[in-house]
Amino acid sequence: VSTSLAFTAVPLFFMMSGYLLMTSRKTADISVLLRHRLPRLVLPLAGWTVVAVLWQMFLAHTLTPGAIWAQLVTALHGPVMVHFWYLYTLIALYALSPILYGGIQVLGKSGRVYLFVLAAAVSAHTILMTVLPDGAAQYVDLDIFDKLKIFGGHMATFVLGYLLGSCEKKIPNWLLALGAVVSLAVISVGTWVLTVRTGEFNQNFQNQSSGFEIVLAACIFLLCKQTCNRPPRAWVKAVTEPVVALSMAIYLMHNIFLSMLYSAGVSVHSFGSTVGVTLLVFAACFVVTKTVATVRPLCYLATGKTYAEACRSCNWVATFRRLRGYSTEKK
Repeated sequence: VSTSLAFTAVPLFFMMSGYLLMTSRKTADISVLLRHRLPRLVLPLAGWTVVAVLWQMFLAHTLTPGAIWAQLVTALHGPVMVHFWYLYTLIALYALSPILYGGIQVLGKSGRVYLFVLAAAVSAHTILMTVLPDGAAQYVDLDIFDKLKIFGGHMATFVLGYLLGSCEKKIPNWLLALGAVVSLAVISVGTWVLTVRTGEFNQNFQNQSSGFEIVLAACIFLLCKQTCNRPPRAWVKAVTEPVVALSMAIYLMHNIFLSMLYSAGVSVHSFGSTVGVTLLVFAACFVVTKTVATVRPLCYLATGKTYAEACRSCNWVATFRRLRGYSTEKK
């Protein structure tokens, strides 16, 4: 159940990115893309790729200039660690965003309905392929649907985020909550049934690019849009702002640190140990990225934020300033 819920993270990130990019006029300005948006993704990806390569070479006892160079060249063709795939996909979507934005501006209401139908078709096809028996699934296993799944289906999620976010019609929250609960139940039970049937962990119901997870993510997205749109209280912002600002850096680092823990003999055998290791990884990555963001030459390379931005939001300088301001207010 917890894994099924957690797997909405990726589609939610793509939905939020699609909504924010496709509703910003700056998206049409290619200079903004080239000078600001792409560097904020490409340079941190490059920086953490170097860290990952050095760690992998150290772990394999092949830490030589030749081996390092070979791995860095490999990174040009694909991610050197599995979790980097997200940045590769997001960079591609960012690169296409001016074209998508221009196309969406041209479309009228009927055009947006058409886009919604296409995005829904991607998930509907995956749902049918998941639930239908093999004999029946072959009749809906059409090549056209595979062609629609651009970037594995994530472009459909990206566009869906814009469509849901800009939809003015309000859906009753109780209906969205019910849809989320039902979707989560279907995903969880379906995963359990397939896992028992096949004898190994089967994640067909937990597909993050299309299918049931997109339905669940859409319900959560709309619930948050309709109920969490008030400015946060000062103390909430103070607690969450550094985490939000460092979220990409934490994501890029977390699997590297997790690999370090595994190499040190740390393992998980239960739900409790999984939660414990997760909290440890988050805390360690938060402290490390916050510290690196305090070092001016490394800040942008690690976080995608300028040093001035980090000093206002997430590094130790920002924390010191907040504490000093809080102390002054008390006096």
